[in-house]
Amino acid sequence: MKKILSLLLLVVFALSGPNALAAGSSATVTGPSGQKLWASKTKAVSDGTKISVRGRGYNTKHGIYVTYCVVPAKGKKPTECGPFDITGQNNSAVWLSSNPPLYAALIVSPFSSGGSFKVSINVTRKIGDFDCKKVRCAITTRADHTNASYRKADVFIPITIK
Repeated sequence: MKKILSLLLLVVFALSGPNALAAGSSATVTGPSGQKLWASKTKAVSDGTKISVRGRGYNTKHGIYVTYCVVPAKGKKPTECGPFDITGQNNSAVWLSSNPPLYAALIVSPFSSGGSFKVSINVTRKIGDFDCKKVRCAITTRADHTNASYRKADVFIPITIK
């Protein structure tokens, strides 16, 4: 099955022409626990663009935020991130948990099988006072507030803003 999928992807890229992986192409990174994070667009992203984000292999015992953050110093918790509100109307973050606290049951999305998810994240030029044309910003996963010191959920895909 993997060989068939690989061959199919190769054919799709070949038919797409030489610019299939040009600026704005998707990216996949592997996190510290082997989890995979994928973003649909990473380069020359316009302010306000919604990016499709997928993950798999995440530990479902730990809730995470999928968000857009200023990249912190190595080993530090991402704290400067896009807005989150419980109405879901103005989000640059999605809270995923397969065992959320009781108070959050209606606002949290569960992981799919294999610790996977698919969400959309709004990418902006500015995060608070930080300008993502001047500092490194990234699509990010990080542990939710119920286990905020857990760093094995930290995965970053850098985004460049045009």
